[in-house]
Amino acid sequence: MDCSSTVLDTIFFMKTNRIRRIVVTCDGKMVGLFTVDEAMRQILERSVEDKLSNVKLKRIVQVNNADAIEIARAMMQNSVDAVITDGKIVTEKDLVRGYEWGEEEKIFDLAVRAITVEGFTRLSTAAEIMVRNSIRHLPVVEDQPLGMISARDVVYRFSDKLTLQEEVKQVMVPYLVKGDSNLSLREGVELMMQKGVGSLVFSVDHSLYIVTLKDLIKHIYVYSMKV
Repeated sequence: MDCSSTVLDTIFFMKTNRIRRIVVTCDGKMVGLFTVDEAMRQILERSVEDKLSNVKLKRIVQVNNADAIEIARAMMQNSVDAVITDGKIVTEKDLVRGYEWGEEEKIFDLAVRAITVEGFTRLSTAAEIMVRNSIRHLPVVEDQPLGMISARDVVYRFSDKLTLQEEVKQVMVPYLVKGDSNLSLREGVELMMQKGVGSLVFSVDHSLYIVTLKDLIKHIYVYSMKV
C-alpha cells in the first residue's frame, strides 16, 4: 500500500485479501510494515482516517541470509513478525512451518498462562487487552472455554461494522484448538499447521495455557544462542 492510503482503506484491503500485514511504500521505497497490531491501535485511538505516512509502522527488516536461525534472530531483536528476504516476505508462520522441529522437547514447555476474557466482553476491551499485553490471542471463557478471539478477528470485524461495540462471543471462533501436554514440539506444530491456527491451548488443573507462533520463534532464537 502507498503511504498516502488511509488506515481505513488499508484495513479494508487486508480484510478483502485475507492478510494480516502489508508492506507500506512511499515514492516506491519500503518504509514499514502495517499489521493487525497497528490497525488495532489506530482503531482504539479513533484515527482510522489517518494516512499511513502518519502512522508508527513496524520497521522493515531485511535478512540477506535466509537461514531460519538468522530470520528468527532478526524477528526477535527487532520485535517484528515478518522480515524481507530475497525480495519476499517471510512471516512467523512461514518460519515455523519450515523449521525442523524435534521429537525430544515438549511443546507444553513453551506454554504460558493464558489471559482470558468472558463472552460478554466488548471487542474494544479485548483489543485494549491485546495491545496492552502485546498479544494477539485471547481464549474466551465463561463456565467453560467457549472459543478464541484474535487480533485478526477484531480488525476484520471492524472493517465490516466500523465499530467494536459487539460482544466477543458474537465474533470469536467458537472452539479452541487444544493440545495434549505430552505432544512433542514437532507434533504440536503439525497440529497448529493442520488446523490453520496461530496458537495452541492446553487445559491443566482447570487453568488454560497457550503457545503462540511468537513463542515458537522465541524458542528458535533462544536455542540458537545455546549452540
